[in-house]
Amino acid sequence: MPASAKSTVVPARAYGGVALEERVAARRARFVEAGVERFGTQGFRGATVRGICATAGLTDRYFYESFASLEALLAEVYRTLTHDFAARLTQESIRSEAWRGDAAAIERQTTAAYELWFDTVRDPRFARIVLVEVLGVSEAIDALYEESARAMAELTIAPLAATQPALKLSKSRRELLGRALVGSGLQVAKMWMTGGYKLARRDVVRTCVLVATGTLAALRAEPAARS
Repeated sequence: MPASAKSTVVPARAYGGVALEERVAARRARFVEAGVERFGTQGFRGATVRGICATAGLTDRYFYESFASLEALLAEVYRTLTHDFAARLTQESIRSEAWRGDAAAIERQTTAAYELWFDTVRDPRFARIVLVEVLGVSEAIDALYEESARAMAELTIAPLAATQPALKLSKSRRELLGRALVGSGLQVAKMWMTGGYKLARRDVVRTCVLVATGTLAALRAEPAARS
């Protein structure tokens, strides 16, 4: 290559042996952690960039390096919390015995899934952000919430539907059932949280298990499923 054609791009400098991209990612992660703390204790509307920066131990210059606004941070916090939960729920399903069609196995596996959900919701910061703070913020956050609800509905209904291949659920009905199951879990969790977690964990878990297994039993009893 001729000398005049050599690249003039200067690679990002490492500081203390850590590349720029890694430092930016580490700062971003600290802001997400600070967002969980602030949004989960003070609420989104009670939070400020200054407060977030104080919790993260970083200046506002670094905040705007990764986020255009507090709303952008809220979106990332919500996305992180819901994605982490979905990953753990998927891993729980992988670790558990294979989903089978017998009622006892379905009940055990459904119980394990709801135990994971309510153990996660037991962190009041997670509960406040996921169940309350993301509602009604903006159209962009509403769209993110809808995307998460759709994904969680499929994650919820898929293993149940797989135990009954004869059900032949349409795409719309499959999503409706998934949404109904997710909705019951959200509402019971919100009641548990707002009541100060006074209800016994076993009772809130059992309530949702009954909804899920009862739904499956009702589907099996439909004429189309028996034909």
